[in-house]
Amino acid sequence: MLDLLGILVGVALGSGCGDDGSIGALGSSDESTGASTAGPASADSTTGDPDTGVLDETGPVGTSGTTSDSTGETESETDPGPMLDCSMLAEGTVSGFMVEGMAREFILNLPAGVEDGGPWPVVFNWHGLSDNAADMSTLVAPHVDNAVMPFIAVTPEDTDYMLEVPIPGLPPMDWEVFAVDPTDNRELALFDAVLACIDERWGVDPDHVHSMGFSLGGILTDMLASYRSDVLASVATYSGGYWNNPDNVDAFLANVVMWPEYAVDEGYTQLLLHGGPDDLIDFFIAQMRFDQYAESDSLFLGERGHDTIVCDHGLGHSAPPPQMQADRLIEFFADHPFGTVDSPYVDGLPGSFADYCEFRGKAG
Repeated sequence: MLDLLGILVGVALGSGCGDDGSIGALGSSDESTGASTAGPASADSTTGDPDTGVLDETGPVGTSGTTSDSTGETESETDPGPMLDCSMLAEGTVSGFMVEGMAREFILNLPAGVEDGGPWPVVFNWHGLSDNAADMSTLVAPHVDNAVMPFIAVTPEDTDYMLEVPIPGLPPMDWEVFAVDPTDNRELALFDAVLACIDERWGVDPDHVHSMGFSLGGILTDMLASYRSDVLASVATYSGGYWNNPDNVDAFLANVVMWPEYAVDEGYTQLLLHGGPDDLIDFFIAQMRFDQYAESDSLFLGERGHDTIVCDHGLGHSAPPPQMQADRLIEFFADHPFGTVDSPYVDGLPGSFADYCEFRGKAG
């Protein structure tokens, strides 16, 4: 247990943005020492390219939506702020949104005419470890008014979630995705509450509620797919992984990862993107290999009645890759509404998709 926690300390020091201006690796390994090295950092706030959705490499490492005071407590624990009425939701950053006694923050990007249209598709968009909502929102913000499926985008901020272990100095792990109780989980509760408020405020299209995420945010999306499949229509992940797939949880992870058994009745299709053999995180003597996660999860889901599309972009632990940026994910969501059992891509992927993507049909 202690060895694994030391490993997790190393991985939590990874970078928020990659060398190519994308959302980059969590951390890289120094082979001579096994120590984790952080990526580039800047004190400036992050801005994205509104035309491409690719993030500029200016994001600070280890930032989050909550700050610590001198006691080490986060604002969400000590200063919950006022109760936010659903009618107060508006374009931009929403702060002080109370969910089960905890103040949460998220960025809303709204389509034109949101007050007069609806009900609206909704896309949740989750950032990776040590990144932040401001970075991640630049992927989806340029696309909310697309011609195919205008939508409301929700990009949550993390709460500096701490693993409940007695190790001084252990850094935050951002999201509550390790030991999961579907009836008592802050991320599932946030999803439920925000969706309910959007429905009250503008109306939610029940055929088009979707989730996407990168790295630990991809794993969070897989958690949502596992325990909110009665709501989600389809999901997409950049370097995610199901931690209720036994093939993804080795002896190290098994000490801190506990997900209930996957027991989903609803059919949904998933888009699984990964960066090939270099899409990995070094854990000193162990590794988390997201290419293997994607291949294993495609089989895992296929055996349980789900079609998948697997895309190996070959660029390591980074997102979004060429030809499969957020606009392609939105196209995928539009083509896979709630209740889709057999993907319309069974006879061929859209011409807009990268040639490194492959359709995988469900077993049987």
